[in-house]
Amino acid sequence: MLSLRRETEYAVQFLRELKRSKEGLSLKEVSNRTGASFLFLQKIARKLRRAKIVEAEKGASGGYHLIVPASKINLKQITLIIEDSLCNLLPCCGAQFKCTKEKGCALKGKVGKINSTMIKMMEKIKLSDL
Repeated sequence: MLSLRRETEYAVQFLRELKRSKEGLSLKEVSNRTGASFLFLQKIARKLRRAKIVEAEKGASGGYHLIVPASKINLKQITLIIEDSLCNLLPCCGAQFKCTKEKGCALKGKVGKINSTMIKMMEKIKLSDL
């Protein structure tokens, strides 16, 4: 079954918490709010920092902050940051897959349409809507 990894789910929860907060949040606070482990959130936060979606500030008023408006971040971007690729219903729907039976395949065309529709929907789902 097609599904996003738990890491992506927690990344979305982490970003939602940052979006809701007027101040910076520590990973400990996010962990308490979401139930995600602190160490797992560290891994997620590192990926989001490298992608320049969040930043961390030290000090009493520090913590993690969104540096990109929530309306400019979509589910497709988050998934690509965390998972490095998008889910495909069939392996042959991936952009890098070279099919030897492409002309005789009854599935690729139909499943490819489902895949592209799913990706378009992920682009429309903004963090600001979650």
